[in-house]
Amino acid sequence: MPVRMLVAVGVLYLIMMGSTFSSLGVVLPHMIASLGLNWAQAGFGFTVLALAAGLSSMVPALTIKRWGGRMTLALGVLVMILAYATLALCRGVLGYDAGTALLGIGFSLIGAVPALHILGGWAERKRSLVFGIYLAFGGLGGAIWPSLVEGVIGAVTDWRLYWWGMAGLMGVVGAISLAVVRERSGRDGPEETAAEEENGWSLQEALRTPQFYMIGGCIAATYLVASTVNAFTLSYLTMRGVGTAVSVIAFSVQSACHAAFPILMGGIAERIGVKALLVIGVSIQAIGMVALAMASSLPVLVIFAIGVGGGYGTVFLATTLSLQKYFGRKNYPQIFGSNQLFTTISVVGPAIVGRLADLTGRFDVSFFGCAGLLLATAGAAALLRRPEKRIVLVAVPQS
Repeated sequence: MPVRMLVAVGVLYLIMMGSTFSSLGVVLPHMIASLGLNWAQAGFGFTVLALAAGLSSMVPALTIKRWGGRMTLALGVLVMILAYATLALCRGVLGYDAGTALLGIGFSLIGAVPALHILGGWAERKRSLVFGIYLAFGGLGGAIWPSLVEGVIGAVTDWRLYWWGMAGLMGVVGAISLAVVRERSGRDGPEETAAEEENGWSLQEALRTPQFYMIGGCIAATYLVASTVNAFTLSYLTMRGVGTAVSVIAFSVQSACHAAFPILMGGIAERIGVKALLVIGVSIQAIGMVALAMASSLPVLVIFAIGVGGGYGTVFLATTLSLQKYFGRKNYPQIFGSNQLFTTISVVGPAIVGRLADLTGRFDVSFFGCAGLLLATAGAAALLRRPEKRIVLVAVPQS
């Protein structure tokens, strides 16, 4: 497939991921002081972001069907610019929540559904690796954006200017990327699975399988933990006496692992299978959360960064691949978008953890709870099997 196509959608994903879940937690302490927010209100903003992203996950499937993947990306660019402007202008909690809601909608429109639809049409070979490289762009955005945000806000001494700068950047990069993106319908390649050879499953057929819900449960648990970590890690590490610079570095290393692991795992996904990929990803993320709860030394922070970042990247890749391999490409946008509705469960994470922090002044117990949830999810993922279509026999009346 053309490299320029992969880079075009990848850079958009990089900026979108960097400016949403990955770095909002870095801007948030500055916004809290300026807007007079408490921890519960700050955490609720992440809840709104996750809820909006989850509830709008079916929108790209509808816009792709009507206008195509390229126009869906263009709509996402416009929504993200509006989100940045709303956050730059906000004067209180309502403006903050409105801005995060728009970020969530933009997250869906620029994210994996339209991009993988476009890439799937071009990638006839090594689709797992292509998808892994694309997802790595998002992890790279998360890796560089926290430090970038801290540096920009420190230089301009105004978090509002950062959001205005993001609006301008998205406008310029979005226009250039969309000028490069082209679509075509995919042709079956040698790596097509049995499900794809059957021309794929319909959404209704996928909804009747337990595999659809098991995959959804994995991505829901991963998103819940990721949104909680992004919301409170920097503030939590500061409370534990970790310096701001070290905290930002740990946060960036975590996102760097998020970028590296999809490429690494994408290269071996065909050999180990999507079930093994899911179990590995969820398990190492659980280990990372235990390390974050302890946060006692630099080696422990390294374990946190590798576990949480690498686990998140691996699970996202595994769920993306498993939906396509199990249910085919024909109705992939609808199936993937519907499965992303499970991410709305993650909205309870930041809200509950923020509330508990207000009541107890502690985050570690909540982080241990997240680790337990992930381990239970890994056990469920180990039971995953390829779904089989039911054969319906129709009686033919005899004449």
